Amino acid sequence: MKTMKAARLFAPKDLRIVDVPIPELGPKDVLCQVKRAGICGTDYSIYSGEFSFVKNGGVTFPFTPGHEWSGVVNAIGSDVRNFRIGDRVVGDTCVTCGDCIECLLGEYHRCQKMRCVGTINAWDGGFAEYTVFPERHLFRLPDNVDFDAGAFVEPAATSLYAVKSAMVGIGDTVLVHGSGPLGLLAAKLSKLSGASRVIVTGRKDAKLEIARQYGADAVVNTTRDDLKEAVLRANGGRRVDRVVETSGAISLLTASFDLVRSGGAISAVAFYDCEIERMEIDKLVFGNVILRGSSGSTGMYVPVLALMAAGSLDVTPLISGRYAFNDIFRGYTDMKAKNDIRIKWLVDFE
Repeated sequence: MKTMKAARLFAPKDLRIVDVPIPELGPKDVLCQVKRAGICGTDYSIYSGEFSFVKNGGVTFPFTPGHEWSGVVNAIGSDVRNFRIGDRVVGDTCVTCGDCIECLLGEYHRCQKMRCVGTINAWDGGFAEYTVFPERHLFRLPDNVDFDAGAFVEPAATSLYAVKSAMVGIGDTVLVHGSGPLGLLAAKLSKLSGASRVIVTGRKDAKLEIARQYGADAVVNTTRDDLKEAVLRANGGRRVDRVVETSGAISLLTASFDLVRSGGAISAVAFYDCEIERMEIDKLVFGNVILRGSSGSTGMYVPVLALMAAGSLDVTPLISGRYAFNDIFRGYTDMKAKNDIRIKWLVDFE
């Protein structure tokens, strides 16, 4: 039996590189050799045990994390039609059963047997030398999109879904809370969606400077600026049309009720891990404001890959560092130790 190296999480704070069998292929499966993988904030919160789904049993151990990856097709099942050995690919964020009526209709996000890659009810992810995916959950990388960019397709698709959930359109003013990868990508994608002005909030000046370089028209440091005053000043005294909340801070989500215009929309893409008490919901009701949760990246891989291929979405400024696979432990510990400067760590298998 052939084996491979995989970084398996056996319990919170128990990550080990171990030898495991290379996954066997079903007739519609594709074996991929991983080239790059991003370490996500969710990966770290599962590792630390802080993630709510760890506490409620939604995350079951052991499993292989890594839902942001890119690689090369190494082998294909007998019924695979759309991929060949050597194709450069990225994988979807979830894997479905493929047999229910929702899957047969192509509505994979409605599958009741869905498994999330490397997280909740986990399908083993990309922190391994190889990973296996059904071909319906793979996407081919354009020739001019490299493996680094490929590892950003999943977070970019998640951010694009949030931007669309906020209904960002031509001429809109957009407030993005959070200067991590989802926030910065949401800012860029809001601009690409036609926003006339984008304001980004955050707590770290180094990250806010990257936000400026990445297309934000104004930034607000929430550790020293009065949020409402700063946002209104940055938007000419007016409330914004749309808000995309990526920070996970309840205070910023609820503060947005006073920052969005009547008839505007708020999209929440973060995990909050708590219940909200004393939410002033009447501000949404009387303001005819739409508040939408945004989870996943349904249908967004194709447009993200098209933007990357066109040169419109360059993720290079978001790469803060890279780690060899056998040094993945340091990548995890540096998530917190170097949070002031970290946007995205990449695990580089080459």
